[in-house]
Amino acid sequence: MQGIMFIELSRFIDGRLGSGAWESALTAAGLSDRAYSPRSPGSDEDFVAIVSGVARTSGQPVETILEEFGEFVAPDLLGGLYGLLLDDGWDLLDFLEHTEGAIHTVVRARDPAAAPPRLRTVRSGPDEVVIFYDSPRRMCSVAKGIVRGAASHFGERVELIESRCMLAGAARCEITVRRSPS
Repeated sequence: MQGIMFIELSRFIDGRLGSGAWESALTAAGLSDRAYSPRSPGSDEDFVAIVSGVARTSGQPVETILEEFGEFVAPDLLGGLYGLLLDDGWDLLDFLEHTEGAIHTVVRARDPAAAPPRLRTVRSGPDEVVIFYDSPRRMCSVAKGIVRGAASHFGERVELIESRCMLAGAARCEITVRRSPS
């Protein structure tokens, strides 16, 4: 997991549960001796342990926490970290359609150890994109949250329909993103 995701997770946890909640989450996960930096990867196991602890503390399912985190992190990813990789003329569906080629390809080139999910997209209509999500992390909930956060970033409303999910035994997730009229 990229180090920047741990930094964003710390901001999300402190923002959601209050100042100092990140340190408490690390302690609860048995990771109080760990330090995360944007340029150094952290383990997937650490990320899952932290999120699982937050889920237990908040009484929410892990998938809900992951989706809320995805929505939280999207503006920072789009407006800052990867903003230069976006075409100024893109709308939400264009962004989704080009995420693999424009962003994930660059992430992998910059850091060969990085392993963002593999996305394949099909533009199934002028107001619809189907995303095929494949990752051994099985964090499709983060992807759904990023879609919702990106929709907000682009000032659009969307409906998400997940017809297949890795968490339910499918080989990959299939998420239809349908733009709603404003």
